[in-house]
Amino acid sequence: MEMTALSRLTGAGSDDIARVLRAILEYADETLSADAWQVAGHANVPFADLLDILQKLRERGLLEFPDSSGASTSEVRLTKQGEALARELRVARTENVTCQTCAGSGFEFEPFHDAYHQFIPLLAQRPPAESTYDQGALTADSVFRRLALMYAKGDVADQRILLLGDDDLLSLALALTGLPREIVVVEIDPRLCEFIERVAREKNLNLRVIQHDAREKLPADLRAHFDTFVTDPSETIQGLLLFVEKGLAMLAPGGGRAGYFGITLIEASMLKWNVWERHLLQNHALVFTHISEPFSLYAKGNELGSGVNINFPPMLVPPRAPWYRSSFFRVETLKEFVPPADYDSNPHDELYQDAESLDEAWAVLASGQAQSPIPVPEEFLNASAQRAAQAQNGLGRHVIAEFWNCENAQSENGLADAIEQAVRSARATLLDLNVRRFYPQGYSAIALLAESHLSLHAWPELGYVALDVFTCGDADPQKIVQQLEKHFRPRNTEYIKIPRGRVRMGLLPEPITLPVPV
Repeated sequence: MEMTALSRLTGAGSDDIARVLRAILEYADETLSADAWQVAGHANVPFADLLDILQKLRERGLLEFPDSSGASTSEVRLTKQGEALARELRVARTENVTCQTCAGSGFEFEPFHDAYHQFIPLLAQRPPAESTYDQGALTADSVFRRLALMYAKGDVADQRILLLGDDDLLSLALALTGLPREIVVVEIDPRLCEFIERVAREKNLNLRVIQHDAREKLPADLRAHFDTFVTDPSETIQGLLLFVEKGLAMLAPGGGRAGYFGITLIEASMLKWNVWERHLLQNHALVFTHISEPFSLYAKGNELGSGVNINFPPMLVPPRAPWYRSSFFRVETLKEFVPPADYDSNPHDELYQDAESLDEAWAVLASGQAQSPIPVPEEFLNASAQRAAQAQNGLGRHVIAEFWNCENAQSENGLADAIEQAVRSARATLLDLNVRRFYPQGYSAIALLAESHLSLHAWPELGYVALDVFTCGDADPQKIVQQLEKHFRPRNTEYIKIPRGRVRMGLLPEPITLPVPV
């Protein structure tokens, strides 16, 4: 067997070919025939690559379609030559040892029996999946297996939970348990928003729905607020990072917060997984605690294949059972975690479709062309796209303020509250605050912000306060200064405003100085 020639013909490595052969053997019946759809769901190879490999195996006499008396079938079977190739690659037939009760999730949802039985009819009533929004609903069992995992990790009971998109109706499942402190859904589809709101109203559920396009900045009151977020992102490189990083931006600072997201090896290669994981670990203080078995089953994908003309009949037969599945990821923040800034997506980013997406895979393969390679955006290999975009206009803003002849500078009493209120007014996030009194007089305050810092030094005997505030992202340092000006009530003020992070682009700061009134 010329393994090198086969690899060159398919464009796949021997590892991907071995994964396909292993899936065929593992899910073969007593006649050694396997359902092509289930092979696609278990091979851990992007759908486009898998279909290309199956086609080339068949063309070279390594794969055949079992005789079913003329009836259409989705079955495939290795020939003797195909079995020899499997032995050459040391691929042996294995038994399916996945737990049939928990589907490999490791958790049961019997404690949520009542909520589950209330949920079943709701799932049947949900609006049909809309391809425009890249939707595909989970089965009810999959929804509750996800819920059980979240519950077991302490991310449900008395927690503030955000869902970025909810075509699976996980928000309703969570609300039916009565366990979360707060549930907020951000969803673009007006049909789903109306449905979830109506059910929540009828059943008096603790649930709020916001119709919003998550490609745009989320409402400011959601930022740095939640304990847990859940999203099922699109599976382009930019698409997944957009949704996951927006979820991270909505988590409260510090350790012990959790994020969940489901992704596949059907529309995403292991190269994509590598890029996503490296980017998230390099740019955020978090750790991956769980990458589950792909127990999450979808209805998505069951309609595909019938509308295109490809010379591979098994994939033109509708699946007999759900096959499209995803793994459920859990990340947990470390104590050093700071919510990243929210941002609008780049209109040039490909968020929903690439050559590994199902729709694109069918179209490309139907035309007989080789699939397109998946480009890895340079910004995700080297630096955050968000930071690169910020650098065009500066990474932050710095305001230095001088307060003279202050009416309320004699004591630090009330200063901590004033700083906290000022930070909130600017939509910034206070991480730590230290106010220190000095002998015989004077005091200082240092505040660590998620967006940078605030420092303040007071000379009560002179009625003078020196203040500087530096922020990045959306937080406005001018608002913080203005709020503290109300606290100290100076008769005279001076501000210096400096854009930060522009020097590398050849733009020197241009301070704006207001003279001190005499």
